[in-house]
Amino acid sequence: MDGILLSICHDQVNLNEYRRIIRKGIPIVLFDRTIAEMDVSQIKIDDYIKSFFMVEHLIRKGKTKIIHLTGPSYIQNTFERIKGYKDALSKFNRPFKEEYLVEAGVDFNSGENAVRMLVEKNIPFDAIFCFTEMSALGAKNYLQATRIKIPQDVSIACMSGTELSKLVYPTITAVEQPVELMAETASKIIIEKLENPAMTNKTIVLDAETVYRESTL
Repeated sequence: MDGILLSICHDQVNLNEYRRIIRKGIPIVLFDRTIAEMDVSQIKIDDYIKSFFMVEHLIRKGKTKIIHLTGPSYIQNTFERIKGYKDALSKFNRPFKEEYLVEAGVDFNSGENAVRMLVEKNIPFDAIFCFTEMSALGAKNYLQATRIKIPQDVSIACMSGTELSKLVYPTITAVEQPVELMAETASKIIIEKLENPAMTNKTIVLDAETVYRESTL
């Protein structure tokens, strides 16, 4: 192979293998899910600021008990999004509660199970900010199955939205990554690296669009 475009699933597993590949002269470009300590070019969005503004949006909508369904602890994006969540609460002098921070993975069942646990524990909440679209869909499914109204009773918003956010009812407010631009940029960078191996590695932060929909009206 000449080069690798990589979106990692774990920020510690395989680090030595990545470094071995780089030492062989094969360039790696990380996109979306990146690793801060790796000296390679990286293409991503600003997870911190987008999370901050999403939680700010929920607060401005009058929500006071905002749950954050976080991603796994082995993904760097998780911590950037948690920081955005906490800092938005702090800006509006809203207290941070540990019980409102729930690790919920990245899939449908994880989101559904997390919200079921909150309801069974009688933890009150009026909004859910999800790490990813699939966990948001799982959370939404459980709420609707238990006749909790969205957004009247509970608002839902998420990161990493796709077309799915527009195909459900109610539609979901989401931060949508510029997927095509991210792929184009990563491809361009790795081609430049192949043509000029001495090229300095760079981190490129792309803008992402926040689309406000029915789930937070």
